[in-house]
Amino acid sequence: MDIHRYVKPQNIAGTAIKEEVRYSPIMISMEKQNAFRDPAAAQAGGYVLAIAGILVAGGLIFHPIPSGGFEEKASVLQGTPWWSLIHIAIAAGFVGCVLGGFLMLVAGITPKNWLGPLFWGSLATGMIFFTGVSLINGWVMHPLSSLAGDPNGRVVFDAFNKLLIGYGWLGNPLFLFGLTGISFLEVAQKVAGFPTWLSVIGLLVVLLSWLRGIGSAFGLHFLEPFIMANVPAFLWLGCYGLKISILARRLLDNP
Repeated sequence: MDIHRYVKPQNIAGTAIKEEVRYSPIMISMEKQNAFRDPAAAQAGGYVLAIAGILVAGGLIFHPIPSGGFEEKASVLQGTPWWSLIHIAIAAGFVGCVLGGFLMLVAGITPKNWLGPLFWGSLATGMIFFTGVSLINGWVMHPLSSLAGDPNGRVVFDAFNKLLIGYGWLGNPLFLFGLTGISFLEVAQKVAGFPTWLSVIGLLVVLLSWLRGIGSAFGLHFLEPFIMANVPAFLWLGCYGLKISILARRLLDNP
């Protein structure tokens, strides 16, 4: 840490040496940023986000690259034996993002900035709806894919596809808005104290994560492989949560 000590010279009367500590502006800024309203909630939320980031990123690594829009294709589901396990892992991670986001709201990561609560609230609320996409994919769509060849089965499959898209529209843009804001605040304010290069990488991969949805929504299907940008984005979120937990633990150990 950038701490400068200086000693005032002893006076003629022999008064004891007075020692003072000066803190650099950077260190003072970090102390203000890390003064959580509730460090225990910050520590818990950070650990939850760290686990959630690993679960989501791990599931996405094995996720097939989408093509042709938002709707799931029965042939792709049938050709992916691990489809249910992939989406169960992602759904568990999404639930962790909800819990971690609400704990960060309780913690008051940026108590003097209204943008912080807005972004964390957006992340958590968006994930409530986006979790439905993974839950339905994990428990419903894979079994239904075998019935898609039957006219009656196709009606049910298409109905759930529309439900998935609805949940996706409600959840994913709101979640990405929150995560983009959180990564931007890290670049601008060093909330977690990441190095500048890591903060910028986080913001960059989060911005790239928007491209899959933009590509599917506007028929720019060449952008859909950018779904894989979510892997480093969620890993960054997990690292962010872990760093917040470490900072909160220090505050709890040294009140």
